[in-house]
Amino acid sequence: MPNRFCAICGKTLTKESPHFGMCINCYLEENPLFNLPKSFSFNVCLDCGSYSKKEVWSSTSENEISTIIDEALQSYLLKTVEKKKNIKFSISLDEESYKYSSKDLLISLEAKIKGTMKSDFNFSHLYVLKLNINYLLCKNCTNLRGGTYFLSILQLRVKNENQFDLIRSRLEEINEFVERIFRKDPRHYISKIEDQKYGVDLYLSSNEIMNYIIKFLKSKYHFLLKRSKKLTGRDSQKGRNLYRLKTSIKFLPIVMNDNVLIGNQSYIVENIMKKKVILRSERNARLIKDFSYFFNNKVSKL
Repeated sequence: MPNRFCAICGKTLTKESPHFGMCINCYLEENPLFNLPKSFSFNVCLDCGSYSKKEVWSSTSENEISTIIDEALQSYLLKTVEKKKNIKFSISLDEESYKYSSKDLLISLEAKIKGTMKSDFNFSHLYVLKLNINYLLCKNCTNLRGGTYFLSILQLRVKNENQFDLIRSRLEEINEFVERIFRKDPRHYISKIEDQKYGVDLYLSSNEIMNYIIKFLKSKYHFLLKRSKKLTGRDSQKGRNLYRLKTSIKFLPIVMNDNVLIGNQSYIVENIMKKKVILRSERNARLIKDFSYFFNNKVSKL
């Protein structure tokens, strides 16, 4: 069989040549595995390091610019191509191409993207992409800096001023709990705290964090809970009303084994259930009362 030669470079063709008239190198140059734009721009949040192409922000696994760039490229450019064409990508950043702003922020660079066919490593393509990075504040960090944004209100209340120490201790626990959640997901935080006559109001960034706090408190304490909502507007895109949620928590003013006076009769708190309190008198008489009963003036602790 006579020798065949590449029509582009003249190299002798082999049985492994992918095209009748071209060697593998010339074939891949004429038919690259993938195509990308010459340049690409995306946004990075100055505070939290999340990234976006348009309005939707994505959190990053690490707040390092190299990790942010890698995840943004994978998400916005390479993910679809990789799935469609069965290509494995690797990204390397050309540090010599780095350009910085006056505030020492990396604003442009070149990224070398190599794609290799998963079914045949002989088929690969190297692409140099120009990257431009814009630094903004994501919606969440804008709200955090403003310090006034909130979607829900959690009201913590006690029966009277004598129980303010109870509010302080609960508030310390809540702050520690919310800080742990915030480290995992910065969308959830306490915007502000306002003192009220019999407790405090917590202004919360999300409805989810309010539910997290309620669940946390339920696992440790007994209280009356009342929910309400207020219409604040309408989401024209989704076609639904927008509400601000409010939840009131009144901590039960008694604990197990407390002695209380009801009328002229003394009782001991024998058990506290989900919504009821079981009392036992000095004469061993059993009395069951709802939580709400202990917030009136007829009940006092001894």
